[in-house]
Amino acid sequence: MRFKLFCLFVGFIGGYFMISWMPDVTPFHFTNFITEFIFNPLKSFLAMISFLIGFLSNAVLIRTAVEETIFYYSGREVRLGELIVSCGVVANFYFLFQMNVILTGLFLIFSIFYGMMSIDLQRKSRYKNNL
Repeated sequence: MRFKLFCLFVGFIGGYFMISWMPDVTPFHFTNFITEFIFNPLKSFLAMISFLIGFLSNAVLIRTAVEETIFYYSGREVRLGELIVSCGVVANFYFLFQMNVILTGLFLIFSIFYGMMSIDLQRKSRYKNNL
C-alpha cells in the first residue's frame, strides 16, 4: 500500500515536472520545438526523465486498478485499499490536464498502454502481493 501511495506521488510530480520543463512553443511549429530542445539540453533531458518515471508510476497504478476491479467482479480476493489508492490516478490526470492538455494526453496514453501490457491476472506468486 505504501508503494502505491509512493507511485501516486511520484506519478504526479513526474507529470508536473515534465509539463514544466517541456518547451512551450505556441503556435506549435516542429522546427521551433526541436530548436528549443537543442538549445536547452538540460531541461529537455530532465523533462524526458520525468516523463519516463512518471508514466511508469502511473502505469503501475492503472494496472493495479484494472486488476483489482476484474478480481472484484470475478469474486476473487480484492485488496480494497490498493484499489482505492490506485483510483487516485484519476485525480493525478485531472490536475495535470488543468496545466497542459496535449502533454497530459500523451502522458495518459503511454501510461494506459504500458499499464495494460503489464496486467497479470494469475496472481500465482505471493511475493507480488506485498508490493
